[in-house]
Amino acid sequence: MNILDELNQVSILQVAEDLGLEVQRHRMKCPFHEEDTPSLVLYPHTNSFYCFGCAKTGNSITLYSEIKHLDIKTTINEMASEYVTGFQKYTANPKKPLPKMNVLNVPEIRNIQAKEKPTAEIHSQIYEAFRDFCLQQKSNELSQTALDYLKHRGFTEKTIKDFRLFAIKDYTEVTWYLKQRFSYLDLQESGLYNVKNNLIFYSHSLIIPYYRAGRIVYLQGRVIGKPAEGTNRYCFLNNQPLTLFNADSLLKVRMGETVYVTEGAFDCIRLVQEGKVAVSLGTANIFKKEWAKLFKRVNVVFYLDNDKAGHKAADELEKIFSHFNISCSRKNLPDEYKDVNDYYTGKLGSNEQLGLF
Repeated sequence: MNILDELNQVSILQVAEDLGLEVQRHRMKCPFHEEDTPSLVLYPHTNSFYCFGCAKTGNSITLYSEIKHLDIKTTINEMASEYVTGFQKYTANPKKPLPKMNVLNVPEIRNIQAKEKPTAEIHSQIYEAFRDFCLQQKSNELSQTALDYLKHRGFTEKTIKDFRLFAIKDYTEVTWYLKQRFSYLDLQESGLYNVKNNLIFYSHSLIIPYYRAGRIVYLQGRVIGKPAEGTNRYCFLNNQPLTLFNADSLLKVRMGETVYVTEGAFDCIRLVQEGKVAVSLGTANIFKKEWAKLFKRVNVVFYLDNDKAGHKAADELEKIFSHFNISCSRKNLPDEYKDVNDYYTGKLGSNEQLGLF
């Protein structure tokens, strides 16, 4: 077991007590925003926390780091000194390699993980560790640029929190953290790292997580603003099958209710913000026929991009859904709009124009 694994086993209740936080029945007032009623919940079985007021989330390490205002390397050093028996403090020299931690070799790690957890569970752990670490990084110019971009696209603060969108604030720091915690092979198999052992979201620092029953099952990155020449707007996980975005909403709809199917995740998010039920394909080029059975109870409306690929995809989807006797139709955008979010932003204005921020 390496140092990070040992720290992740430290009771979050103990950490909170040692930090001087007042916890009653696993609840406390959130230290990350002002409030009168405790809304931050500690989960001892996973040593994690979540604030239902501001959506702040993380683990014992995150809590320690945020409360004491420390960077991740200093946090690990301090916590290990306090909670890990026999740990020797080290001083990291940025010009030299970090000292090696007590890490099992890759074959041993993989054999243990294969026995303890299925691969999909390991991937979710990696994705969630990635999210938690990004959320606990200190805000900087890049994260502010990401927030401004989302506001300009018309998304409200509540929507951003509800869909738990986040940004990579320091690429190097995130890469270091994940490589210390997980084996290279697991990082590559999760699709988050390429064969050169580099985090794939180098240019795509705005991250869209896909959830199933509260667990992250997929990640999509987006360039903030207009991409550079030769760079795609979106980046998808390497060699991981794309899944539906916001599919859990299909479990809550009533018989015969209308569900919109969009091409991009942002289009789906915008429709939900406008009070509609929606899911996203992620791309116009992929639809698995087994997904169709998820829509058997509802009335489907295809609301795809206003381009050749979007129109062709709508034609194909109508054929597939009709084959399964699923009620479906399509909604076309006015000629001057390229996609659903573009339409709503053009029609209603950005949040700066509406004065919502």
